[in-house]
Amino acid sequence: MPKSERIHALVEKYDQPGPRYTSYPTVPVWSDAFGPAEWKAAIQRADSRADDPLALYVHLPFCVRRCLFCACNVVITSREDVVEEYLDRLFLEIDRAAELLPNRRKLGGVHWGGGTPTHLNEEQLERLWNKINQHWNLEENAEVSIEVHPPVTTKSQMETLARLGFNRVSFGVQDLDGEVQQLIGRDQTVAQTEQILTWCRELGFESCNFDLIYGLPGQTAETWDYTLNEVLRLRPDRLAVYSYAHVPWLHPHQERMPMDRIPEPETKLGLLLEASRRLMQEGGYQDIGFDHFALPNDEMAKAVSERRLYRSFMGYTVKPAPDYLGFGVTAISEIGGCFAQNLGKLNRWSDAIDKNIPPVARGLQLTESDKIRKLVIERLMCNQFLDYKEVEAIGGQPFAELFPEAIAALQDFEADGLVECQPDSLTVTREGQLFLRNIGMLFDEYLPKENAKGRFSQTV
Repeated sequence: MPKSERIHALVEKYDQPGPRYTSYPTVPVWSDAFGPAEWKAAIQRADSRADDPLALYVHLPFCVRRCLFCACNVVITSREDVVEEYLDRLFLEIDRAAELLPNRRKLGGVHWGGGTPTHLNEEQLERLWNKINQHWNLEENAEVSIEVHPPVTTKSQMETLARLGFNRVSFGVQDLDGEVQQLIGRDQTVAQTEQILTWCRELGFESCNFDLIYGLPGQTAETWDYTLNEVLRLRPDRLAVYSYAHVPWLHPHQERMPMDRIPEPETKLGLLLEASRRLMQEGGYQDIGFDHFALPNDEMAKAVSERRLYRSFMGYTVKPAPDYLGFGVTAISEIGGCFAQNLGKLNRWSDAIDKNIPPVARGLQLTESDKIRKLVIERLMCNQFLDYKEVEAIGGQPFAELFPEAIAALQDFEADGLVECQPDSLTVTREGQLFLRNIGMLFDEYLPKENAKGRFSQTV
């Protein structure tokens, strides 16, 4: 069977709704029984690890308009008073968390996401940065990253970010074809994207990432070819190539997407395979995880070859922190052996801050089984390799006894050439990387109890 036909047959067999595994256990498992009191206990436990660095995520939800494909928590506004009121409360949230962490003063990473962080002007960007620096010190070589939207980002903003110490930038590109952008409610020219990239390189940012999405309405082999040509010409250091997740039951605005223009599954898969082929063969990129790519000299590419890549809600990283704190509407923390997510509505989050209540909506304290399975899924998603001894060291039993059902299910994956099972390890093959989410699902203790359909996007 030709390779393309074989891959299409495998997708037909394995493609199903499933988690992206930015966390384990996944967000639908978390409970509103975990609230402010549980969050306070978790953060106080975390303070005992004084020698370990923290990572911080700050959610800046504001956008001028909503893109139809977007699955982020955003606030559409042009009102300056709304932004200022948000920052005032955000500073209070940061102050109160810092009070509970008197011994944790080192930061290994900072990420500002959104929304559109560059919705903030230069003075606001600097005030937020100074607030963080009031409480914490950056480690040498810390990753300090931000998401930017080229149509609303100025050179002055980029100069401010470089001066403050940001060293990594991620651009939402999605697609560069004009008709596709029109269909998804976006207006971002190649020239705007190239201009921001040029400024980043002139200002000395260490790494620039483009986000692309395949499976958007209007995308064809021809339009995708145009986007890839431009991307290869611009040559960002890193790329994330995501599958469009159509989940209108979670994000009702996606109902406005022209579904009659959505690519058929076979076409959609072809877009992914063509992106992977061209990025690696023509661009010289190395595949990172299952939907990310990096130039060979990028730190992330080196980490993959050495099997020291890690993953969190902030994305892939080579500098893991055992705890990270999220601030702002809907922000997620992983702290003191727990996950916690902030309230997702701006008015509810604001009300909690005004009442001096941690704005936690839900969370989960990880069990010992959760921690073991989290390690397994993270290693597979990041390094496509699992050393059974590492798992056995924390699980206290032979791997086969810890996961008898997964071991049995892996036989089918091995027969299809997606994994290689050894007595002491598990390796995901090149073709198997397309199905990493499916492989991770074998180790998910909660998934059989959950209705994946209606909760998750398709795995491929």
